[in-house]
Amino acid sequence: MENITHNTENRILEAARDVFHRKGFNGARMQEIANLANINKSLLHYYFRNKELLFEKVFNDTFSQLASKMGGIFMSEMTLISKIETFVELYLIFISEHSYVMQFIINALQDRPERLRDIITNQNINPELLLEKIHKQLKNEMGIDMDPLQLYVNLLALVIFPVVAKPLLQSIFSLSDERMAVFYEERKKIVPVFIENALKGYEKDKKLG
Repeated sequence: MENITHNTENRILEAARDVFHRKGFNGARMQEIANLANINKSLLHYYFRNKELLFEKVFNDTFSQLASKMGGIFMSEMTLISKIETFVELYLIFISEHSYVMQFIINALQDRPERLRDIITNQNINPELLLEKIHKQLKNEMGIDMDPLQLYVNLLALVIFPVVAKPLLQSIFSLSDERMAVFYEERKKIVPVFIENALKGYEKDKKLG
């Protein structure tokens, strides 16, 4: 009985991930999720009383996978450059194995932006402490005094945009899935070097100014 319950719940969550990913919270319908999970709607409501609870479960599971990796890297004792290299590599590996995740998170946050803070907190990640650690490492390791949020957002943009914009990039530049895979592999090396050189250039310009 326990295995049947577990399998049914897994089918529901897989179906919900698919529907929420394609249609977002507002566009998703419980009947469509039930159909995709090959169960009746009454059974779906037995497991998840309403769409809100189902969405919360799916989104928490999805975002938590990424949030825990991000927090673990930047709160570690690695050097800042090593953190950037590790983050870029693990992030791109994670996205390649869970291709739906990034667009799903973006769609979900547009529908329910207030959830982000709660999920990060549930992962025992303190955003202010994370930025403070980055700030200290910038000063101590590179002699750079800058807003750590600028660095963090720039890093996220460099790794997130090519993933979110994959259909656009493939359409404009006629890139196959195989070429995109090579492109992502190349970014594992290019992005950390780009960030490091940008930081050095930032400090140089600041001194000259």
